Amino acid sequence: MENYADAALRHWNDAKLLEEKNCVENADHHYGFTAECAIKKVLIELPAFSNIGMLENAYKEHVNNLWGKVNDQSLQKSYPALSALLKAANPFSDWHVNQRYAADGEISRAAMDLHKNWARRLLGSVNLNGVRRA
Repeated sequence: MENYADAALRHWNDAKLLEEKNCVENADHHYGFTAECAIKKVLIELPAFSNIGMLENAYKEHVNNLWGKVNDQSLQKSYPALSALLKAANPFSDWHVNQRYAADGEISRAAMDLHKNWARRLLGSVNLNGVRRA
């Protein structure tokens, strides 16, 4: 069963551990997954995006592609903070799942910090505020 809330927090915690060890590429990778799972945590709750607790295939995308696909009135009513964040330019447009193959030093700390900040904001917007403990 898809449990995006647990996955979001797990990726957040993994990213923090990797960042502490100066593993920028892998930390950034997990911050992207954190953001993706935070968004999907909400989508799976809303009938416009899911069917019987399973996310519709159209929304089984990584955060860099998912960002522009999520625009629905039910999202705005149920999660106004998330809806407001998703109206911003996509901060994950430079993130890609294939960066897991990147060489050391290929992902900048500035890019990682941007993704970390947005992941934290997304977690808060979907009521996964446990990130402060990590």
